[in-house]
Amino acid sequence: MSDQSAPSLQRPAIVGHRGASAHAPENTLAAFRRGIEDGAQVLECDVHLSADGHVVVMHDETIDRTAAPDSPLRTGAIGDLTRAELDTVLLADGEKVPSLEELLAMTTVSIFIEVKVAAAARAVAEQLQGLAAGSPAAASTVISFHADALTEIRRSTDTAVSYLVSVIDEEALATAQEIGAAGIGPAIDGLSLRAARAARDAGLQVNPWTVNSAEQLAIGLACGVDSLTTDDPAWVQHELDVRGI
Repeated sequence: MSDQSAPSLQRPAIVGHRGASAHAPENTLAAFRRGIEDGAQVLECDVHLSADGHVVVMHDETIDRTAAPDSPLRTGAIGDLTRAELDTVLLADGEKVPSLEELLAMTTVSIFIEVKVAAAARAVAEQLQGLAAGSPAAASTVISFHADALTEIRRSTDTAVSYLVSVIDEEALATAQEIGAAGIGPAIDGLSLRAARAARDAGLQVNPWTVNSAEQLAIGLACGVDSLTTDDPAWVQHELDVRGI
């Protein structure tokens, strides 16, 4: 008899973390385009809600870290700024702050959409509901550390969700199953064979973040993960190719 919990030998999907953020400004349309060019089958982005209810693609709660030195607006919380104000922000290389709507329209692959604040979940759900059934973005997955955000997505849409955690433990698995998650996303440095096996036994895909070193890649492959989220999709693609995976 085969061991149903043995790691899969299938090639993991390559996920471009904030696009190809090793080579272009993170969470910008340039980074997302580069991620696709570099072999990502999935893009990962982070979203917040602006003061006037627009879904904004940025990792941090504020613009302070990523705003360029010559940006007309260099500080402020996304939740306190309007979309019009965010449109004045310059990022590195002259890039602008994208909206989720822009990303959904331009992508040719599916997206892991990380909801950073639970309040954004409803607006994200509304945008996903408006997508054409055959569009690449329609196959996207919403990911979050906030179980209530994922519950809202599942209540409102047929979109798959994956629960983000630092480590996979019994509580995390129970929460993921309770919200009807298709997967669980642990930090790669906290992932073990036992944890990956427990997730598979619970019927969950394993989607670790963020794989940027040979050691982290080895962990992911040993655990038979379903995807590899990385800042450098081209590097992961090369490493998988040379291994014949």
